[in-house]
Amino acid sequence: MKTPQVPSTKYPAPFPLASNGTVVTVGTFDGIHLGHRAVLQEISRRGAAAQRRSILVTFEPHPLSVVNPQLAPPLLTTGGERREALALTGLVHVWVGRFDHVLAMLEPEQFIERLVGALGMKELVIGHDHGFGRGRSGDAQTLKTLGERLGFEVDVVAPVEVGGHVVSSTAIRRMVGGGDLKGAAKLLGRPYVVVGRVEH
Repeated sequence: MKTPQVPSTKYPAPFPLASNGTVVTVGTFDGIHLGHRAVLQEISRRGAAAQRRSILVTFEPHPLSVVNPQLAPPLLTTGGERREALALTGLVHVWVGRFDHVLAMLEPEQFIERLVGALGMKELVIGHDHGFGRGRSGDAQTLKTLGERLGFEVDVVAPVEVGGHVVSSTAIRRMVGGGDLKGAAKLLGRPYVVVGRVEH
């Protein structure tokens, strides 16, 4: 799995891109749970069908730790843990960007124009609750409007439910915090793991 850094102002992407564009998804993807996997499977499927690279664009640190640190959630996966979890999905291309105040201030249109310019994006796949741009002011309808103007398709993946729970990082954090590791494992699709050094 390749994890080049997203450039803040310059193009192009740091790996070769096919002339027919890419299939992209964007998000923090903390936990790489079953909902995330549904999105990643969709970009992989679409990429294979159109012979396009499928690319996950994600960020470190978590956006809330920059724009509102008091509300930043405890992460389910650290950077290394997340990369390992992503490697298990079979996804090849991951573009990791540093989230900072400059990026946080981009309007939705500016952010999407950057993706189109950097990646030649022709298809964008998002989860049902995706928000982006300054103050998360962009949504699925914003993307569809921009897609018509900038020349890319938008696909919204429906929520995944397990045992009556909509799978989300928030729900899993709540389960882990409450000691329900079996419930968290069902939503993650794998046992919850913490990586660290064992000491006396």
